[in-house]
Amino acid sequence: MTARPLAWLMATAAAGLGALALGPAAESPPAEPAAAAALPAPARLHVFRPAAAATAAPAIERDVDLQARVRELLARDPQAALLPLEALARRRPDLALPLYEQLLARWAGQRLHAQAVLALAGAPLDADTRERLLQPLLAQWAETAPDQAARWALATPGQTVLLAPLHDRWLQQDARSATVFASMLPPGESRRALLDESLSRWTAQDGAAARDWLRSQGPQPELDEAIARHASADELARQAPFEAMDLVARITSPERRWQAWQALAQSLHDIDPAQVGPLLARAPGLWPAERERLLGELR
Repeated sequence: MTARPLAWLMATAAAGLGALALGPAAESPPAEPAAAAALPAPARLHVFRPAAAATAAPAIERDVDLQARVRELLARDPQAALLPLEALARRRPDLALPLYEQLLARWAGQRLHAQAVLALAGAPLDADTRERLLQPLLAQWAETAPDQAARWALATPGQTVLLAPLHDRWLQQDARSATVFASMLPPGESRRALLDESLSRWTAQDGAAARDWLRSQGPQPELDEAIARHASADELARQAPFEAMDLVARITSPERRWQAWQALAQSLHDIDPAQVGPLLARAPGLWPAERERLLGELR
């Protein structure tokens, strides 16, 4: 009699546990939409770092290989190395910089300065780096082949900006050549400034040769300032007054020429007041009324 109640309790307990396992239908979680269920969850959690690291290493290897290739080309054909060197500079300027230095040094040593300057102008490097490489290159060019440098700068569009540093280097070595070089420049403020500077240096070093050159040039507005300063100086007025007066007469600007006559007359008066009148009487291009005016200003 006790077996039946026990069996009934066990059956009832089993049914209760089954009901708890199934749970009520209202409390079941809603089914996910089909589209959401179709999205693979692992894809959103995928980490791409291993792939990036895997592609970075070959890129570095390609740059190193390109550097080695450029270095090899520089040894046997520098011109052929230029394009791959530019490609390397766009990707890795740190790797390209020593190769540019090697290329420029080689071409400069072969007196191929124009090629070196043009290669540097097209280099995809920052402006400060290009300027740092350009200055010693121009300095060497001006020292070893200044005539070539000047002709190239004058004949190549956009390169006249290089004339000033070339002239500075040249002026330190040969004032006469610097003056002749400046005289070949196109008319303008740059030509006037360079001529004035080089003539001042040349007349101080070799006044007679500088004056001979000035007389061979004929009147030029760009020469006015240098002539006026040199002709009215006390040293020339004392040593060669007729040369000084001849130079003043070549000044093209009437106003500047008159100022130079006044300065020269004052220098002559300071040297010997008694000789001012006779000297000015022989001055070329000086009208009698102008001479009297100068003498009147000195009284």
